[in-house]
Amino acid sequence: MDQAESVPDGYLVSVLHSREFGIQEMIDLTLRDFPELDLSMLESVTDLFNLELRVNVTAISYNTTDPDGNPVVASGIIVQPIGIPSRGVVHVPPTTPLSCLEGGSDLLFITEGVFAFMGFTVIIPDLIGSGISKDMPQPFLFMDHSGQVCYHMHLAAMEYCNKYSLTPLPAEINIFGYSGGATAAVALLRHIDREPESPLRVKKLFSGGGLYNMSHAYDILKEREYAEYPLIPLLIASLDHWYELNLDYSRVFSGDLLVNRERWLDRTKNAEQMRALIEPDLHTYMHPDFFTEEKNPEILKIENVLSLHSMTDGWHTKTHIYLGHAKDDLSVPFSETQILYNNLKTKANVTMITGWGGHYNYGIEFFIAACLYLTVN
Repeated sequence: MDQAESVPDGYLVSVLHSREFGIQEMIDLTLRDFPELDLSMLESVTDLFNLELRVNVTAISYNTTDPDGNPVVASGIIVQPIGIPSRGVVHVPPTTPLSCLEGGSDLLFITEGVFAFMGFTVIIPDLIGSGISKDMPQPFLFMDHSGQVCYHMHLAAMEYCNKYSLTPLPAEINIFGYSGGATAAVALLRHIDREPESPLRVKKLFSGGGLYNMSHAYDILKEREYAEYPLIPLLIASLDHWYELNLDYSRVFSGDLLVNRERWLDRTKNAEQMRALIEPDLHTYMHPDFFTEEKNPEILKIENVLSLHSMTDGWHTKTHIYLGHAKDDLSVPFSETQILYNNLKTKANVTMITGWGGHYNYGIEFFIAACLYLTVN
């Protein structure tokens, strides 16, 4: 009863490559990308992980579409424990990748694959603008589109396992996401719920530190005049491309970012490199009109399309949703999750878990909570 009755063909394009990894390689990679993380917090749950286990990572390409509906080939990875039966499937969209060079199908192992060391099969899409589609501009936090791209990746992974594995993927899955990955995780569940004949059934969704209403987050960060994570410039460039805004950037950015815009926003720099270039104080790189009530025509162009990306109105779902967010998060406003929770609580079985520690260290706490739940259950 746990197996999908039928999986549509035609999503899987090719198998790109595969490789085995151990858990120490995952830890080293995580510390390289997020040196500020306090991984000592994980010591309390090391028993959840099989430290001797090795996992196999397979990169695949698959058919999906861009935000305009045009066909495009994207990529992602399937992470499977070696030598033991899988305990189930966890779909984990990646945190918002600032660099187009760090997709799972490029690196083959990324932090999101850690669930495999608990014995789970993990599905991780690259999303458009990363991996095999790295030459395309990334649709940053485009919610409807992210849900669709993740969904097509999962169908391609099921198709791959049907063709090349002795064990098909089960129909029932869990979804986990944090930060930008949380945005895509909620978008994936919403997409599945809206598919009348989806072969997938979602048991639990764990979504932490996510952005669910682009306009609201934009307004809060503008009011704070501070953004810990340097995503706003890349988000604006993404909106400019996909909505053909033809922005005059001399009326959007200022200072060194305006002078170096093409080089700084070429999407070859990771989060740490971007933070070294772009300070958290928005006044150091946003045009003064960004902070005024009148704004200017270029700022208005941006704000007019932000409202097209929202999931906070909620929808009916049978999946139990766990939402988490740090109250002192300086990257994604805490109110993003509070509003989503308020709108979902009358339509879904939803639990909210709050804490402290900022965006990064709370992320480890939320991850630990999800690991404990998945292991116990």
